[in-house]
Amino acid sequence: MASQGPLRPVELPYWPTCREALSWSEHDLAVAAGEVVHILTPRDVLSPQEDPGQKQWHKFTLRVNQFEQAEWPYQELANIKHVSFGEEISDSTIVSLAWSPPGVGLHRRSVLAVLTSNLVLSIWETDGRLGMWKRTCIVNQHLPAHVNRQDSSQARRQKRIRAFCWLPSVASAASPLWSPTFLVVADDTGTIFIFRVWKNKNGVYGHWSFEMVAQHAIGTVDTQSPLAMVRLSLRSIISHSSPVSKLEIVGTGANGEILSKELLLQVSRYRDTLPQTFAVNIEEPTQGKAADPRGNTFKVSITEFTSGGRRPNSRRPSESIFEVAIQKPRSDFDDKFSLGGRIRLRYYGTSYSPDKSQAAACISLHPADMIEYGIPSTQHTKVVFAQIKEHVRDGRLNKDASAVHEEILQYMASTPADWIKKPLDWKIAKNATAHIFGSYQHSKALSSWAYPTSKLVSALSESEDRIKEGNTLPASNKDKESLTASGRGNAVAPGNQETCEICEICDAVIPFSVPPISARCDRGHQFSRCNLSFIAIQEPGLSKYCAKCGRQFLDAAKLSLPDGPSLSQALFDKFDVCPYCQGKYRG
Repeated sequence: MASQGPLRPVELPYWPTCREALSWSEHDLAVAAGEVVHILTPRDVLSPQEDPGQKQWHKFTLRVNQFEQAEWPYQELANIKHVSFGEEISDSTIVSLAWSPPGVGLHRRSVLAVLTSNLVLSIWETDGRLGMWKRTCIVNQHLPAHVNRQDSSQARRQKRIRAFCWLPSVASAASPLWSPTFLVVADDTGTIFIFRVWKNKNGVYGHWSFEMVAQHAIGTVDTQSPLAMVRLSLRSIISHSSPVSKLEIVGTGANGEILSKELLLQVSRYRDTLPQTFAVNIEEPTQGKAADPRGNTFKVSITEFTSGGRRPNSRRPSESIFEVAIQKPRSDFDDKFSLGGRIRLRYYGTSYSPDKSQAAACISLHPADMIEYGIPSTQHTKVVFAQIKEHVRDGRLNKDASAVHEEILQYMASTPADWIKKPLDWKIAKNATAHIFGSYQHSKALSSWAYPTSKLVSALSESEDRIKEGNTLPASNKDKESLTASGRGNAVAPGNQETCEICEICDAVIPFSVPPISARCDRGHQFSRCNLSFIAIQEPGLSKYCAKCGRQFLDAAKLSLPDGPSLSQALFDKFDVCPYCQGKYRG
């Protein structure tokens, strides 16, 4: 957004209904307003034709309070001891929302968690396209429930979620690219759970897995008899039955070990008591444990935090830095309604941008000494911005195409030869070899490619032997023809730039060309090439695109990849973000 200049205030419909109404992720700014979430996407990550109207933001309104019967069944009224008006009869307005750390969602993006007043925590995903959001998980369904014979309604309270927060990313030696993701949840019995969250299938919506790694009971829930509770006020009943109102990471402890983190978790209650602080210790053993991409080696614990005179620091920007930003919205509101400066300003949370260069605040403006009346269409929320420091773009993120090709080819050469299992693997390896010879056969740098070339040639020869022996059979007659289109005897001979790809329209050969941006068969049919595997993309709907540079790639989730480790599977797993600019993919 630095190239766009200072961020101007954004006006959105409806008033917020929660104290912390905005959250800023790597790609989007989410603002909660009543029953909807406004998703603001910066224009600098979009192609111009997709966002002709907005100069700085694309706006999308997401309604989050509508649930299917399978997602959250109808709830019968509970007795007065376990009553929760939110769960049973609320409008499911937004209580809190927060983005996860990057890496857990579709195409390694962040996901949005939204807690509504019916005590349901939902996870929303996007594939990167504008306005494409889906609720793909109800976290309540993953909470453990233990039936108490003396109190059968206890299981119902264990399925209610009162508060949540995501833990920040933790460095991992087992998985250096993406850290495991942890979600903290407080249920209605005063128990805090920490779950490790991951997707079983990274390329499709849903398919979530939750594993509880720690839990801690923060206090007993009031156990007065129903007769005694009838004599209490409604406020007392609600405060007694709702032990937790907010979970927040407020700071980190002093810990010198690289693979050990101490996070400070602040737990707020509805009662008039001070928040409690707990230490969440996350440690990864470095010896005697095998590496696990899901982070199974991590040990997580929750303990009482002894401050020792230290006070936890807030991780949110102070409201005082927005004094200049609110002057114009305040003046415009004053002039519009002739209030003579009698204005009341309400803050609904602040948030830093991912690079900490800017901060955002959610506010609403109201008259100060009169009764305010307005229909919902006149209710508005404003998001104002403050510049913290100059945004500096990291030039290392944009790599030269030839350097990226070299990195891709070197990685292919490092994979085992028996990973070439099916025709897709064979085509990728064959195109890689053709790319090497086509780019460097007349260059002095050819000697530097002796190792990857020999490795790929050897792997191709071994895969051809397995195909001849019948251990790996092509999927169709057309695939069989593609394997013999150039002749197996000299398929990988130096200087031969032909490949095994066949045009699916006319069955003509598709020769390999350098640079591998486009493909054209001998009869003139043209296709784009995947910028990772260099395969010609001949079918619609098989592509994904980089949201930053717009390059086209095959979507591994839409391909029939071999079971177990294979060249194609390893390649798409290794480069799960754009290797040219490190941008996230979009559908």
